[in-house]
Amino acid sequence: MELVMSSLIGTNYFEMFGLAPKFTIDLTSLDYSYRRLQTEMHPDRYAAGTEMEKRLALQLSSNLNDGYRALKHPSSRAQYLINLAGKKEAGNAVSSAFLMAQMEWREAIEEARASKNMQALDALSRRLRHTISAQEKLLAVVLDEQSDFDLAAQRVNEFRFYEKLQIEIDTALDALEN
Repeated sequence: MELVMSSLIGTNYFEMFGLAPKFTIDLTSLDYSYRRLQTEMHPDRYAAGTEMEKRLALQLSSNLNDGYRALKHPSSRAQYLINLAGKKEAGNAVSSAFLMAQMEWREAIEEARASKNMQALDALSRRLRHTISAQEKLLAVVLDEQSDFDLAAQRVNEFRFYEKLQIEIDTALDALEN
């Protein structure tokens, strides 16, 4: 068992869960592999084991949790693929068109929030979810088909911006509902 545990510690997250290193993954398979590995390698199963087994189980459990979180979410999965390719984050460099879109989104959200307009916030939320879905599909093409990691890094920044906007809208809707 110690050999199995130590062999999993040095692998990348995709290998750990038996997945191909691609942006588009089967989330059901990820969930299944995660639960199976957590059950097999949980530190409590090694309470009576050697100190080495206990340490390895604890480290593997931590790696499994980190890997699961990284691969479960699209933006962190994309960033992980970019990192695996040896590329760095794009920083904050974005196009002027994207900067304009950011301003327009923020103005629309602020206007709807200030006027306590739930219908406008709902409409913005639906529109934003569509935008996020389109961005996710674009990331799949850029990473899985084109392997353009520099462009992917820029797209990840944009994706994260849209995710933050969605949180802002959800928070504003929750505040108005309560």
